[in-house]
Amino acid sequence: MTKAPSLRSATDTTRNDHTREKLLLAALELFGQYGFEGVSTRKLAERAGVNLQAINYYFDNKRGLYNAVADYLIERLQIRVGDRRKIVLERFAEAQSGDRPIDATEARDILIAVGESLLTLFADDESAIWVRYMVREQAEPTEAFDRIYTGFMQPMLTAVRHLVGILIEADPSSERTRLRTLSLVGSLIIYRVGRATILREMGWSAVGPEQIIAIRGIAADLVAGICPIGESAT
Repeated sequence: MTKAPSLRSATDTTRNDHTREKLLLAALELFGQYGFEGVSTRKLAERAGVNLQAINYYFDNKRGLYNAVADYLIERLQIRVGDRRKIVLERFAEAQSGDRPIDATEARDILIAVGESLLTLFADDESAIWVRYMVREQAEPTEAFDRIYTGFMQPMLTAVRHLVGILIEADPSSERTRLRTLSLVGSLIIYRVGRATILREMGWSAVGPEQIIAIRGIAADLVAGICPIGESAT
């Protein structure tokens, strides 16, 4: 016979998880819009529709909630690009071990696939909330930025840098390769942070399925432009 306390415990756990996620979603939106100092705990609780004491219960304080948002963001990003990220990192690790080096053709194909995945993510309306939070952290980095960089950005940048190094025939750790990698990533990110300009310039009222297909196609063009010094992109 199932004991009643166990049933209540499962129900309470589900309720607690739901309350915690509501706070994280509200915090992600509000912190992205107004920054850490611009949001009160009362406003956070009201937006989440929970009791004010819930913030201290789940996160200790507002700073704890702010940092937890960074961890939550990493989880969401991994879910959205998880499969592609896993494939890239595993292939990168294999190449690093010397078992099966990556040649220029494969490097280009992988970069295009990564670019397409990121452009698809950035075209999604959900990413607008994420990016506002991340842009604030880029402008004034806190512990939250360290979490995002270490937990998600750094592993991918390292792999992408290795692939770019193959294409430009340069040391992946060199300044030139790092800057070229950042240039590529920046060219992808503009499709999220520069959304208003893109809509105006393209004459689009919104980004729908057709627009996403067009944007994804840019990935191949961007990667095609990566080549050694002195060589022209073909």
